[in-house]
Amino acid sequence: MRLIAACLPALLVACGGASADLRSAEPYERYLGVREAARSPCAESVAQIVAALDDPHALVVVGALEALAEIGHKEFLQHAAPRTEHASPFVRRAAVETLAVLRHEEGLPYVARAVKDADPLVRRGAVRALAAFGPRPEVYRPLLEAFDAGDAGLALVAHETLQKLTGRTDVGRSREAWSKVVS
Repeated sequence: MRLIAACLPALLVACGGASADLRSAEPYERYLGVREAARSPCAESVAQIVAALDDPHALVVVGALEALAEIGHKEFLQHAAPRTEHASPFVRRAAVETLAVLRHEEGLPYVARAVKDADPLVRRGAVRALAAFGPRPEVYRPLLEAFDAGDAGLALVAHETLQKLTGRTDVGRSREAWSKVVS
């Protein structure tokens, strides 16, 4: 078994495995190309990453958002924020996560709106992402509203996020209990 694990990378290369290529017909290779471009964030590679945000395949767009988050310039808000309205929930979730990493003040409303997204994974990602913006009323409001969504998982994530923001673990898991603490 160890021999197989040790030889697997060599076998994949020998078999012509995926390679990073922004111009490839294969979405995964374009994804790898975008991620590789983030490793040397010069003007040309950033332009390639931004161009990949318009790729027809969601995986490539997610890769571009991950790359922007990795580079981490707050100015990337202008590229990440519109993707919170993308058709793919995977892209919307990645956009919310990117906005959380960037921590640009103007990204907060986009993340707060995503708490009401149609997809439960986007909603939960948005609730977690709100913690990046710190303890304040603009963050607490959507977290409290998450308790009213009729989604027990979302309510749990909101509760955990409020615990993280406030350092309080003695508060019940309800909007009413948390409203008394953060209002």
